[in-house]
Amino acid sequence: MRVAATFAEVGMNPSVVADCKEGDLHLIGALQPLGALVAVHIDTGRVNYCSANIAEWLGDTPDAVLGRSAPAVFGAAWPELERLAEGAGSNRIGQIELAAPVTAVAHRRGEYYVLEFEPAAIPAPDWWDEAARIDFINRLSHAYTPKDVAGVLTATIADCTGYDRVMVYRFLEDWDGEVIDQCCKPGVEGFLGLRFPAHDIPANARRLYTLNWQRIIADTESTNVELYAAADIHEPLDLTFAMLRAVHPVHIQYLRNMGIRGSFSVSLLVEGQLWGLVTCHDYSGKALNSVERLAFEEMARLACLHLTNICRLETESLRSVLRERLAVMSRALDPAAEQPKQLLVGQLAGLQNMLEADGVRLRWGSEEYCQGELPNADGLAALDDWLLQTKPGVSSHFDELPKPLRHHDTLRFNAAGVLNLHISPKCELLAVRKEQIQKVTWAGKQASPDADPPPALTPRSSFQAWAQNVRYRAKRWGEATLEIAEELRDALDEYRQAARHKELAYLDPLTGLANRYAFEQAMSDRISHCRRSGERFALHMLDLDRFKPINDTYGHVAGDELLKKVGERMKTVARREDIVARLGGDEFAIIEWHVAHDEDAEAQAKRIVEVINEPVTFGEHRLDISASMGTAIFPTNAQDATGLVEYADRALYLVKAGQRRRA
Repeated sequence: MRVAATFAEVGMNPSVVADCKEGDLHLIGALQPLGALVAVHIDTGRVNYCSANIAEWLGDTPDAVLGRSAPAVFGAAWPELERLAEGAGSNRIGQIELAAPVTAVAHRRGEYYVLEFEPAAIPAPDWWDEAARIDFINRLSHAYTPKDVAGVLTATIADCTGYDRVMVYRFLEDWDGEVIDQCCKPGVEGFLGLRFPAHDIPANARRLYTLNWQRIIADTESTNVELYAAADIHEPLDLTFAMLRAVHPVHIQYLRNMGIRGSFSVSLLVEGQLWGLVTCHDYSGKALNSVERLAFEEMARLACLHLTNICRLETESLRSVLRERLAVMSRALDPAAEQPKQLLVGQLAGLQNMLEADGVRLRWGSEEYCQGELPNADGLAALDDWLLQTKPGVSSHFDELPKPLRHHDTLRFNAAGVLNLHISPKCELLAVRKEQIQKVTWAGKQASPDADPPPALTPRSSFQAWAQNVRYRAKRWGEATLEIAEELRDALDEYRQAARHKELAYLDPLTGLANRYAFEQAMSDRISHCRRSGERFALHMLDLDRFKPINDTYGHVAGDELLKKVGERMKTVARREDIVARLGGDEFAIIEWHVAHDEDAEAQAKRIVEVINEPVTFGEHRLDISASMGTAIFPTNAQDATGLVEYADRALYLVKAGQRRRA
């Protein structure tokens, strides 16, 4: 029976080969010549794929294998192969008799059992026996930082494999990589401390490293082996977990440009995320058998357990510190306080410390409060516009200043990093971090990131150290900081809502001034304080003259506008610590804090009356208004709230009576 081969004429999958950066590398359609591959459909038991060299392992050509049942192809070996392959998503290894003894590595992927065959290997390398494992774990237990763990890995793998260069390559936030430890043979060039750009290992390759922990390239000068498929199969085989999957030609050329013939990599994952790679290079080519490769994968997995614990400890320690700071701030914030907004403003330094920011800005309604070092007004305006256009109504952050904002030097210097907490439409907390210029030494000169169009992904030929100042970046907002920022946002939202409820209970709805209840509370608090401290304060009672005729003539809308205007004028004269209240109708009061002399209170009363007596325009009408005021001073005129109000009321009555007589 003649069986067609899907890739026989075109070689490796052309859609993958054409695009190294975006192509589906797991569908590449070829193997390295270290072994052979067969894929068996799970439901039908039929062999649908095999490698072109299968005759070297089974004694039958692809035409004789494809389309047949697995038991017919493998005979007595099939039950053991099927047992090995049933472990979904993980490779299992066994020694199998085919045409000759072989090592079989099998896994289940989608609808297929994927079987790979290599020359028979020893059951376990002598450098990874029980004693070696215990020694390795003991050395890991004395590794207290990620660099310490990297040192244990490079030294152990270099000693066991004899590779010319063994490195631990750590991925950074933007997927650039940096060599944090290495072990090189004498005379072999090292890359310690050098940075490699993210496009050296693009996202599609990183995805495979996250799923399949290892990759061997025995010889960059070898020729790949094509995969064949049965005549009725038109889809490429998923080689995600295949140990012998061929490598994209761009990467092969990349290694050749470095002078490398043999390579082996094993992944390092933390919390399921790709953290780094252990990468081994050899200048003359080197093949590790399947048992050795799985041993190094086990070694890496043990190291990752310890690395995960170290990273968790670092993160949890920071979380603990930040949560304690949040708890201290939360205890200090009392929404029932007399001025909850001002109380929050007093915590800005604590908020800056909690977020490890260089500056913070609180926007509450139409007012803004700043702490620390911030961009100038023009820079903040540009930043606000950008946030409004790109991130409207949501919390957001960045660690690198966006390109549209880079022409503002004040933003580059003071806000290369931004964390904006959207608490409500009228309440936001902005935290900024300064630019941190990094001097980065790259392995080879890099193309400009601003190139348009961006350069195509091609094998690099230069790996000489090249220094560059990296700008527009700030210290990264770490995971723990972002988590506490979200908790802070929720806490501030609850505080804002509670303060608003308190505000509604304490404020006059027409003028926004303190209402009678708030006024009485403030009087009680001031008297208690002054009895302890010996300080003095003044109470000014005020009402409008001839307010009823205005209401009767122009209507209640005009009367309400007049009352709001009076309230605004009183606030312009009062100091921030004074209490301005509307007691009802056209009656107002001011509690003037810290009165040293009676004359000071009299002067303030005169200023208030003069400001209020200015005419008010309502539509086309000009309203001439005036007010009468009476003043009482604690403790000169009375020693309790009732006495002060009565004294001020009598003084107010006398002023009005005098005005009537003059009228």
